[in-house]
Amino acid sequence: MASLASVAAPRASARKLRVGVFADASMQPRWVVEALAKVASSDFAEIVAICIPNTDNRGQTSVITGRKPKSVPGFWSWYSRVDRGIFGAAADWSAPCDIETLVPRSRRVACEDLSAAEGAPLDVAFAVGDIDDASLDGLARHGTWRYCFGEGQGTREALAGVREVIDGVPATGSALRIRVGPGMPDRIAQESWARTLPISVAKSRDNLFAKSSEFVARALRELHAMGPAWIDGRTRPAKSLPSESFPGAAGLVGDISRMGARLAQRAASKIANVEQWSLAFRFTQIEPWNASLDGFVRMQPPKDRFWADPFPIQRGGRNYIFFEELPFAAGKAHISVVEVGRDGRASEPVRVLERDYHLSYPFLVEDGGELYMVPETAHNNTVEIYRCVEFPGKWRRERVLLDGIPAADATLHRIDGHWWMFANVAANGAEMHDELHLFSAERLLGDWKPHRANPVKSDVRSSRPAGRLFTQGTRLYRPAQICAPLYGSGVSINRVTRLCHEEFAEEEERRVVPAAVSGLLGLHTLNRAGDLSVVDFFARRSRF
Repeated sequence: MASLASVAAPRASARKLRVGVFADASMQPRWVVEALAKVASSDFAEIVAICIPNTDNRGQTSVITGRKPKSVPGFWSWYSRVDRGIFGAAADWSAPCDIETLVPRSRRVACEDLSAAEGAPLDVAFAVGDIDDASLDGLARHGTWRYCFGEGQGTREALAGVREVIDGVPATGSALRIRVGPGMPDRIAQESWARTLPISVAKSRDNLFAKSSEFVARALRELHAMGPAWIDGRTRPAKSLPSESFPGAAGLVGDISRMGARLAQRAASKIANVEQWSLAFRFTQIEPWNASLDGFVRMQPPKDRFWADPFPIQRGGRNYIFFEELPFAAGKAHISVVEVGRDGRASEPVRVLERDYHLSYPFLVEDGGELYMVPETAHNNTVEIYRCVEFPGKWRRERVLLDGIPAADATLHRIDGHWWMFANVAANGAEMHDELHLFSAERLLGDWKPHRANPVKSDVRSSRPAGRLFTQGTRLYRPAQICAPLYGSGVSINRVTRLCHEEFAEEEERRVVPAAVSGLLGLHTLNRAGDLSVVDFFARRSRF
């Protein structure tokens, strides 16, 4: 059984990377302090200096310069408190914490010693807040790093996610911005996209920051393992820094009104309608996936439940669909099966697997003449595999493949006798939809090991598995859920371009997204067995 720890091997003689932190004030957002705490406790990097502009840790004037921290307008501070009081989580990722507690004073290097040293005494200079990055040139071998946000890759933390929520932008970006040196373009590392939660800036920012707090340690881990070549090989050019400012006080009233209207519309829809996932199937020799469901037979559940995550299988000339069935009153799902015919008829669902925790995504796989199911058991912090002892209704747990890991939608694929597992794992405090992890094993029931580059993808728009991988000619494709603006907005079809123990890469070729005229609101699973194709779809039904 695997743990979530990285298996990236450091270079044979690599010492710990030396990081200096340069902040505009000692009190910084909790998520930034936690991000740097992960660095301080790692075995690949250490924080050796914490410098505040104009005074160092000895109380003397420092040659490292900064600018006066920009204050947040009073009306935005008021709005933020109200927003958090209504929508925010109990853990406030923006709460101020003392950044100087990261390193004991006895172990710090003084700022004037850094600036007076010959050559670059640090490996990385990390800037927090309103610091003049140019003043840090020459202090670190691998440049000056800082967080940036949004499509424009701006660096002002207080504005992260604000405009995206106000304007209803589906996804909000975050990354690390690296100033390599004067006259050279900045680079972007660890870029990620999180779902924008359209009714609350505070809630949206909490999700964004929970995930972003992992970036610095991940990037330093890669730099430590790969050396200086990492910056050129694993980063990309940054955009020009945008001009950033808060909307004016007059505009705030209109912005709040727009967000309030969205909330009222959503609440009215929830009152008037039942929102359900349902199933659809059809028999066809060639499957040009589309979101109209033309030619599909729709299977609608009773109003007290939903059906989702269909996986088909053909046996003995008969056709079956295994799926997640969630009665709303139960609060958790079980796995059911229906038999479908070419005449469009379907049997009544039969419950085939239930535990005292939530089950979904019943991935089916055959190996060595045996049929197995790998249902999602993230609520149990496991990935479990079940063997079919009497088809289709009797299954026995064979073993736990991964333990202590809340992995969603585990999807297995075998290439040249080697097994790969794709699954989403959430960063602490963040949503499950964003980050794709890879695991591998020599045998289906063998020891599964995490990929050295986990997470191999961090993007709410195309990370979470949406069904079996499939081939067309010599090309391998991976369906992925589009989880912005809403969970299950559609499916992204991605061509896998690199899959090995060192790397993973894919390119989106097309999207399957319901058109407004279809009456469908989303879909998030598509699968095929022989000529039987299945999908799930999201739609509203009137309660009355």
